Amino acid sequence: MTIDVRPSIDTLAAHARSLAIGDPERRSIVSSGNVHPKPWDGKSPTPRLELFHFTMSICSQKIRAALFQIGAPFASSELVIMPPLSENYSAEYVKLRMASAIARSRPFVKGYSGSSSVENEGFDPLAVPTLVDHKKGEVVADSRVIAAYLDILSEGALVPLQWQNRTWNEIAIVDAIPHAGLFYGANPDGDDRPEMIRVGMQDAHSKKIELVRKRLAQLPADSNLREAYGQKIIKEEAGREFIAKPANMRAIIESTYSTIVELDRRLADSAGEWLIPDRFTLADIFWGVSLFRLLYLGYNWMWKDCSRVAGYSERLFAAPALQNGVINWPGHPPGERIERFQKR
Repeated sequence: MTIDVRPSIDTLAAHARSLAIGDPERRSIVSSGNVHPKPWDGKSPTPRLELFHFTMSICSQKIRAALFQIGAPFASSELVIMPPLSENYSAEYVKLRMASAIARSRPFVKGYSGSSSVENEGFDPLAVPTLVDHKKGEVVADSRVIAAYLDILSEGALVPLQWQNRTWNEIAIVDAIPHAGLFYGANPDGDDRPEMIRVGMQDAHSKKIELVRKRLAQLPADSNLREAYGQKIIKEEAGREFIAKPANMRAIIESTYSTIVELDRRLADSAGEWLIPDRFTLADIFWGVSLFRLLYLGYNWMWKDCSRVAGYSERLFAAPALQNGVINWPGHPPGERIERFQKR
């Protein structure tokens, strides 16, 4: 008889929650439709779903919006992923994330193109978001996989059966947009990012590399997490090199602009307010998060001559899922371009 001595998923989540997150006020309960999380003392029952995430992580924003769209209460375990805290580098959190199926089935990230797509870049074991289903004892990582999981839980509330291919095609397009590169890197022809982002992202990759190396040095020599940390260093070194080259930044800006122009053309074929006829879907959520990030960073000039995208973005930013999960989520930094969409 073999005895399984591996910790349970609940135990892994509890360790990540208590040891990775430095401020207990960032552990809260979010009820259906309520943007104001309630403090979680750890004594009240754990909701079925627990999300490890970060306010400004674009992938986290997609999942928070999806959770609000399906009306699912969840435990919010919010990590600060930026230096100097970089709580997502905690071994306890990485252990939890490595318990996901995708961590076992996908190769680790090994490069950088400006995108954070697992499909294109590989799996980042030190990233967010990570979803825990305490009822099933499952850990789910990667925003697209988590979104599909939530769609199944909600019996198809996010992706209509008859529009599966079109919806997932749109999601793949959004997933490939180089949002990470646009966030960390400056436009060489005029940096319109908010000042706090311009200042905060200076040498960000170097700071992250230093912190990952410190965490790696603290691991036991035989730890099975060492490869995960090593691959993260490779990714951040590639990211630092990538955004330092003006030609790379111009290329990802141009590719993003082309993606917006193509979206405008597809919207011309849509009969209703949303991409899928008569239905607000996961595709709209992903596009809403993407367009809101581009607006925040000063790239809204991309749809200056795309009237359909301009109107679509206005509708998206008013959608309750986007309002609650992204635009008015506590802690989102201010910005002149987004303030009219935020509730005061």
